[in-house]
Amino acid sequence: MEQKIPQSINAEQAVLGSVFFDQGSLKTILDKLQDHDFYLPNHQAIYQAMKSLFQENIFIDFTTLSDRLENMNMLAKAGGIEYISGIIDAVPSTANLLNYINIVKDKSVLRQIQDTCRGIIEKSYSVENAPEFIDDVERDIFSITKEKRTSDFKGVGEIAKLLVDKIAEQAQIGGEVTGLDTKYYQLNKFTLGLQPSDLIIIAARPSMGKTAFALNIALNVAKNPTRPHIAFFSLEMGVDQLVMRLLSCQSQVDNFRIRQGNLNSQEWEKIHYAVDALSELNLHFDDSGTVKVTDMRSKCRKLKQEGKLDLIVIDYLQLLSGSVHNQANRVQEVSEISRVLKETARELKVPVIALSQLSRNVENRKEKEPIMADLRESGSIEQDADIIMFLYREDYYDAETARKNLVDIILAKNRSGTIGKFELLFNRNMSTFSNRSTSAYEEEVVDSEQSRGGY
Repeated sequence: MEQKIPQSINAEQAVLGSVFFDQGSLKTILDKLQDHDFYLPNHQAIYQAMKSLFQENIFIDFTTLSDRLENMNMLAKAGGIEYISGIIDAVPSTANLLNYINIVKDKSVLRQIQDTCRGIIEKSYSVENAPEFIDDVERDIFSITKEKRTSDFKGVGEIAKLLVDKIAEQAQIGGEVTGLDTKYYQLNKFTLGLQPSDLIIIAARPSMGKTAFALNIALNVAKNPTRPHIAFFSLEMGVDQLVMRLLSCQSQVDNFRIRQGNLNSQEWEKIHYAVDALSELNLHFDDSGTVKVTDMRSKCRKLKQEGKLDLIVIDYLQLLSGSVHNQANRVQEVSEISRVLKETARELKVPVIALSQLSRNVENRKEKEPIMADLRESGSIEQDADIIMFLYREDYYDAETARKNLVDIILAKNRSGTIGKFELLFNRNMSTFSNRSTSAYEEEVVDSEQSRGGY
């Protein structure tokens, strides 16, 4: 059976012919279709001439189009005057224009996929780096399907109108959160919530509570009314350990007692309630040992295509490896990892939280509070990240301090807002980070006082 190249001549004719009946329809067509979306060369020629007339604000009819094609030496390529006349008669109804456009676009996407697959097969014969090749293949296919029925460029007016609609919607809802709500009042004040396409680095020395903080953020986001989907990649701890912490956090039962199984009837009841509550959340863990950053991105692409991805959490960045492991030049490898993480955030339009270790430099100086230079292999991480947060506990270094169980969250970089710091309460026994107060107003007062510290 002969294979037919995906195409719909009738739909292409209907799209082009509709312009003669409704000049305004060309604006819609230009936003959704490009020259190569038309299969026939004569339709491509006609479309190019129409765009040329439109850009010069010349009314498009049989005469102006024929004249423009002749001036462009493309009248013969377009099929001649008779073919143009036939297109005008080939429009069933302008009311179905969007359906015709979608048919043309869908056929074009199928042709692009076929062309891409042929190229993939050809390149596969001479592949030297298989993981990099596989990642390129996924990116190429995803870019085709992701852009289906969309245009490459949007006018500033269109974008501005969409933004105004979002602002109006936010004003109606009230509050200060436009992204994913972390439930931490002051963090939301700095970030307006976790924003799509942002790469967020949470960095600290070991035992400061990085993983617990990331789990708390993931749990808080998962509890949002829209039930966002969170992918949590654990490269350090097993999923049993992580869920044990979540059970402790959700039930408010001591983590150590849970691990011992030494629970009274009331605590068992709390645990069962916690299990039921966690079961309703779209919080998913991957502890398969995924190490390559490209493998991680591949899994996230699949989730995004299934409509099951709103936030990515990675614990932690230094345990990832690049497409080619480069022990000799770890800084270069980390540069690739941070770049891929940022590309993933932008490509999938979700926030990516990556935990990061700090160098031992902190331990070698009197002032222990972390700074940007303490980031291990810091150059690329500092450049690619949109937000960088440090965790600092004074009681870790000074057992006699009056600031016990307080964690400073230091925003050292915030591309879309201000930098500063605030405090959260940390209950290690229950792996819980909580606001110092239950009032957003009280949090604002605390924040105002502490922001004078010059961070």
